Amino acid sequence: MAGNRTPARDQDGLLRELEEIQDTYRHDVKQFIEFVRGRSLLIVEGLKRYAAWLDEEHEGKRYSPATINRKIAAAKSRIRYAFTHSASADNLRKRYQLEDVLTSVRLKKIDTLTVPPEKVLSVGEAKMIVENTKDRTVRLMITFLVGTGVRVSEMLGIRLSDLTTGSGKFVGIRVMGKGAKERKIHVKKEIVDRIRNYFQGTTWLFEHHGRPFSRISVTNRIKHEALKTIGREVTARQLRHTWAAIQIQRGRDVKAVAAVLGHAQPGVTLRTRTGTSLTPAETFIDLEEEKRAKDGKQAPEGGNSP
Repeated sequence: MAGNRTPARDQDGLLRELEEIQDTYRHDVKQFIEFVRGRSLLIVEGLKRYAAWLDEEHEGKRYSPATINRKIAAAKSRIRYAFTHSASADNLRKRYQLEDVLTSVRLKKIDTLTVPPEKVLSVGEAKMIVENTKDRTVRLMITFLVGTGVRVSEMLGIRLSDLTTGSGKFVGIRVMGKGAKERKIHVKKEIVDRIRNYFQGTTWLFEHHGRPFSRISVTNRIKHEALKTIGREVTARQLRHTWAAIQIQRGRDVKAVAAVLGHAQPGVTLRTRTGTSLTPAETFIDLEEEKRAKDGKQAPEGGNSP
């Protein structure tokens, strides 16, 4: 595939190959490929048309700038992959032509205002869901999501082989984030043991009948249990915002918080607030200790435990 000159007769096989790549972009890539196929467009040529289409209204709704940017990034990722594995990969002129096309499709500007308070749970609300839900699966997942700030897709993608030697009371866990970027988080060993004992996974940390849970299913279960326990739906993204908000309120270094979240730019983290790294004890948020601290009781040093 060179620039937008991939022969049409070769593209079907290429698109099938791109669809089969398993990473955090795969769901968004499916939409891009369906767009290209449905309009009989060449893959690079289709990028500009796709970006313009994303910015339009569909069935009375519009994508947010952040969602548009994610979908464009997914499409660009696949286009670069296709070029890298093509016969033109070593042709500098064609590589520059490709980059010119990709650069011309700009990301949307995102408002840098603080995330509204309703997008962040209080410690009391998060604890209330955990304490009152009868769904133990949801209870453990919310504890993990609020405790670590990971994306729900990242949580569900954790394999037992990703668990590494911990530091004292903590277990290190490798997490594969957006763009296949790996980072390390820390979780209390007692929480990891509780999860393993309950889910009994042989491959995945969160496992259901030998397979990882569905992201959509987990998201819906969290919304359902939140509605029953605190009277409003809560998304997995709000749990991630909650982790970031608590860390910022603690006075943690913004760059360190951004690194734990897997953000390339600390500005992304600043939008979630109401050079330094965090220790395992600083990284993991324990809902019980946070609630004790909020109630005016002294939490143990390090501010963490569920």
